[in-house]
Amino acid sequence: MFSGNDKISQRQVFRLLTFDLLGLSTLLVPTVLAKTAGRDGIFCIVIGVFAGFLFLKLLKLALADMGQENFSEYLTRHFGIFGGRVAQACYLIYLLLLAGYTAYLFAAVVLKALLREASFTVILLTILLLAGYGLVSGIEGRARVYELSFWFLMIPLFLMLFSAFDEIDVDYWTPVFSAGGGNVLAGSYYVFICISLVFLVLFLGAYVEKKEKIIRGGRLALLVVGIVHVVLYLVLLGIFGGNALAAMEFPAVTLMSTVRISGGFLKRTDAFMFGIWFFTLYALLNSAVFYGGVMFRGLIGKKKCPWTDIACLVLVLLLALLFYQSKETVDYYEMFLWYVGTPVIILIPVMLAISAGKSQKKVRKNREVSENNQNQASKIKRKWKNAGGMALAFFFAVLLSGCGTPELEDRNFPIEVAVTDVLHFNEEWLEISEGGNRVVDYSHLKVLILNEDFVENEKSMTELLELLEKQNEVPRNTYVVVAEDAEKIMGIGEVEGQSVGTYIEELFENVSEIDKEAYPTIGSLYQEQENRMETLFIPYLVKEDGKPVVESYYVWKRGEPAGRTDTQTALLSFFTGNDMKKYTLSLEQEYEVELFDSHNEIRFSGTPEHKTIEVNVRCKGRMAAGAPGKFYSEKEMQRMSQEYMNRVAAESLGAQPAVDVANSYKKIGGYQRDWYSIFAERPEGYEENLNIVYRLEIVWVNL
Repeated sequence: MFSGNDKISQRQVFRLLTFDLLGLSTLLVPTVLAKTAGRDGIFCIVIGVFAGFLFLKLLKLALADMGQENFSEYLTRHFGIFGGRVAQACYLIYLLLLAGYTAYLFAAVVLKALLREASFTVILLTILLLAGYGLVSGIEGRARVYELSFWFLMIPLFLMLFSAFDEIDVDYWTPVFSAGGGNVLAGSYYVFICISLVFLVLFLGAYVEKKEKIIRGGRLALLVVGIVHVVLYLVLLGIFGGNALAAMEFPAVTLMSTVRISGGFLKRTDAFMFGIWFFTLYALLNSAVFYGGVMFRGLIGKKKCPWTDIACLVLVLLLALLFYQSKETVDYYEMFLWYVGTPVIILIPVMLAISAGKSQKKVRKNREVSENNQNQASKIKRKWKNAGGMALAFFFAVLLSGCGTPELEDRNFPIEVAVTDVLHFNEEWLEISEGGNRVVDYSHLKVLILNEDFVENEKSMTELLELLEKQNEVPRNTYVVVAEDAEKIMGIGEVEGQSVGTYIEELFENVSEIDKEAYPTIGSLYQEQENRMETLFIPYLVKEDGKPVVESYYVWKRGEPAGRTDTQTALLSFFTGNDMKKYTLSLEQEYEVELFDSHNEIRFSGTPEHKTIEVNVRCKGRMAAGAPGKFYSEKEMQRMSQEYMNRVAAESLGAQPAVDVANSYKKIGGYQRDWYSIFAERPEGYEENLNIVYRLEIVWVNL
């Protein structure tokens, strides 16, 4: 399978660097950009990646006269023994800290997203054991594995991003050019900090004969990584909103948990898709430790010494534990990257580029020594590989014994949960596993039923949402409903042979004319707590004929409870937002009209003191099944439908709570920047003196 010459191809260089650059940056960059530059973060990515290309040009100059010597020997040849040792020490410190931070982040993500009940230390040790086994395989073996697995990982990533397109709300992308220049520069520099890992091409000089192949592979890797970052950031920003994105820890992983598979048991698709980050973080960890070992051996003046890799792994273990135990250490590490680490890894290639073109005699000598030691190195690798395989098999046998994690038969999987107060929910639900023999697993929860009086207590709701987000037990795609008595709705038991939660999920996803993405979830409540941009309509349930029925809707306006509203107001809002397959209007008595295939546009006019929202509706229309025969002309039917919508909109604005059925507040950033700057500080006054006007253009299909 392998040629055994310790060489890699241009394609392997590209895929190895792509994995190294993607893992850490896709987890961290979106949150940092949302905090610093917000909607202008997309420009930070472009600037940061462009700076990466310029940095790669500098690295090309530094690689100009590198022969087949390793990077440690190359540094010594250029800077002398003392200068070379200093440069090697700088790289060693940088790489060990990078490996420690990557291992900590790797284990933390696994702990949060997959194995919440496991031990951080056990997860970390397993990861480092795998990393050690990867080191034994050498760079050729790892590059071959990454080459084969590349499309198996990248295609699911692209499919995940593509599947999320229909959930994007482009209103979250605006307004642009609103962040200060300093914030954009700070965000761009952070992107460059992550992209600057392309300096690892310097370590590949000993494994690729033609240096042009390294640079070409690096350029392609930067291009692919840049495109992934742009698409990922636009998707995350469009789904979660800027403020909510800034508050997330690992938004890319969270995005996967929002994917909903109807009617199935598989709810946590983030667990399924976590393989992307598993391999990319593993690749970076392996590279950092492997290249750190190269620097370590250069410092002690030895060509081959397996104990240096073991020492690096031990140091990485200690650093990762330190990062986990002390968040201040993480802050110090980030400061190190900003002010010391990144400038140093830029400065050294600058100095190498300046001295490029000098004598290459030592290069030829080192190349001969390297070729003579290949057979001995191969034997050492085989020994360590066999030992590592046995240790890994034993360790996995221990992990799979079931001693640390409860089996499926020892778990309860609630489908619906009623919440009447925070204390009750915390004690009786989230901490129930402490009082019994069975563990409660919320990963398949479908519906959270909230008491109306509980929802109206803003402090209680805030505490609940903070608790749920912190615990991370309840999936973000869990539907939220409100009832006067949540326990009563939950007490219905089974409906048509299925649980209440499953029945409600089926009602929302397969029966209702409203798109399932429009129904509020725990995730959308989290987001609106931060974004405070739009009005959500939470279904209000009552018990009717032994079934839960949507009687009305509870208004959640810009992150705060606002009270109940009637069904026609909520349905008109869903229709206006293009979130309904079919909208039925009861014009008079039993005379009903159905509107479908709609395309609605919103326009703004007037002043902030006297605002007018014009909703232009283009759709098809028909008589509802069972309606009386034709009484009116098409023109008259269109006029009556338009008057109906305008009446509902006016009544909704004048009611308590006042509801903007056009949900226009979230659009003012892109359409009316002057309004945005005014109401950003006083959003509660937005509905005052607001006028909503509907204009319909209906193509009738059966009149």
